[in-house]
Amino acid sequence: MKKNIAIIMGGYSSEYKISLKSGNVVYNYLDKEKFNLYRIHIFKDKWVHVDDNEKETPIDRNNFSIPLNGTSITFDCIFNAIHGSPGEDGLMQAYFELLGLKHTSCDFYQAALTFNKRDLLSVLKPYGIKAAPSYYLNLGDDINENEIIEKVKLPCFVKANKS
Repeated sequence: MKKNIAIIMGGYSSEYKISLKSGNVVYNYLDKEKFNLYRIHIFKDKWVHVDDNEKETPIDRNNFSIPLNGTSITFDCIFNAIHGSPGEDGLMQAYFELLGLKHTSCDFYQAALTFNKRDLLSVLKPYGIKAAPSYYLNLGDDINENEIIEKVKLPCFVKANKS
């Protein structure tokens, strides 16, 4: 019997278009002779199954299933192709783990930790793991360019803490 595989894609960040492309590559290249594949779009305002005709069917979030043709499609595994939140920050992982569903991601704690650079570096520091110097700014903080350059040196790059 073929396994049902949900390929989740989309997400809540500006990277959702890239995630849709990634998810569709997975959908197009996984062996449809071995697996029943389902494209699932995850957005803030909707979670839907999208069929080959682009017809959308809402996901039942109580058990992550698709009500289709009088039956409920459940999944043997979820392939996570979401870039950013909620696919890389632990949110989807925690949801699937609460439901007891297998997924292709790490568990929720590791996802949440590695998604937050400040927290990750504070966990790694006691183990002597080297990391580039960092300078943290919070929304509304004054930006002192000279202080930043003195601490991190040039060249440097700016990256959001949670990304």
